[in-house]
Amino acid sequence: MNECIGIDVGKQELVAFDGNRHYTFSNEEGLQALRQFLISRGSSFKVVFEPTSTYSRNLEELCIDLNIPFVAINPRAIHHLRNLEQIRSKSDKSDSQLLYIYGKMDHAGKSAPKDALARKVSCALALYGIVQRNRIALQGALDALRHEPLLPEDFLKLLEDEIGHLLSLEKEILKRAEEIIVEGGQKETLELLRSVPGIGVVLALHLYAFFVTFPNANRKEIVALVGMDAIDKKSGTSVYSKPHISKRGNKRLRKTLFQATLSAARYNPKVKALYVRLKAAGKPDKVARIAAARKLLLIAFAIYKSGKPFVADYPATEGRVRKGEHEERRSDSTCQKEATGTSEHVEVGENTSSVNCSRSRWVSTNKAVKGYISFSFSP
Repeated sequence: MNECIGIDVGKQELVAFDGNRHYTFSNEEGLQALRQFLISRGSSFKVVFEPTSTYSRNLEELCIDLNIPFVAINPRAIHHLRNLEQIRSKSDKSDSQLLYIYGKMDHAGKSAPKDALARKVSCALALYGIVQRNRIALQGALDALRHEPLLPEDFLKLLEDEIGHLLSLEKEILKRAEEIIVEGGQKETLELLRSVPGIGVVLALHLYAFFVTFPNANRKEIVALVGMDAIDKKSGTSVYSKPHISKRGNKRLRKTLFQATLSAARYNPKVKALYVRLKAAGKPDKVARIAAARKLLLIAFAIYKSGKPFVADYPATEGRVRKGEHEERRSDSTCQKEATGTSEHVEVGENTSSVNCSRSRWVSTNKAVKGYISFSFSP
């Protein structure tokens, strides 16, 4: 299927391009005009668009409802394509044309519709994040205003009441998100994730929505899709930078994992052992915490895949090779490069084993890269 329609999504309108002309539709509830337009085009095409926060959700749901294949493209890909095509101007029409050009390329696959339960949880987490950021901002303002002698006391009381209200709202949103999972029959999965020391309710919800979205991803791809895969930049003898994580992935999950290491590095024996070893080797705290966050992610992924709860003293699986993977045992010094470019040994659960870093350790697999370029976007 190489026929496509590129659609630039905006807050108020959508601009479509089919290779011949442009069409403009209102981005209102229902998208009735766009619905009729897509139905009239038949079934042998796909829709290509950039995910734009909640504004593209109506279009995504419309494609799912009409059973039309769609590709949600990473905006970074369109940015590079614009430079490649040497298009200097930027408008809704030029964007829709670029989306059409990208959709015509052979490597532009199709995005799998995201699980309905995962979409609901993702929406709840997006709302939770908005409320939390507002509460933190108000708390910072309150702390600063306490030192203002001329500010009336009742103003401070108003801020305190609003902060308390937002905190209650955060708890209510998380409670409702858990209820959504229970109602969907996935309570056991959530409890499995929470069995890992260092994983609380917020991180467990993030991990559930993420793992369900990419059901066929392997360990390497999961790491890449969170943006914790290692990359470097070097050419000849003049261009060189230290290896670092790509940060091209789920920013919200990556941030939550990093925050969770404060607890995991104390109470999770596997994560703690890695963190202590890297600190003892003289690694900066940030590097050690990034390594700990990556390990916590892989532990959670192993638990999710195996369907078995976390066991702290589970024996190491050294020397075991998972089916379909070619792996090598490596020295402890190699493992210490966890956060700066190499993989490290994971010793949790029956379905975990050492990660292959012998070939192209700096390059994400094609599947991982494509999975991030064309994926069903979470709000």
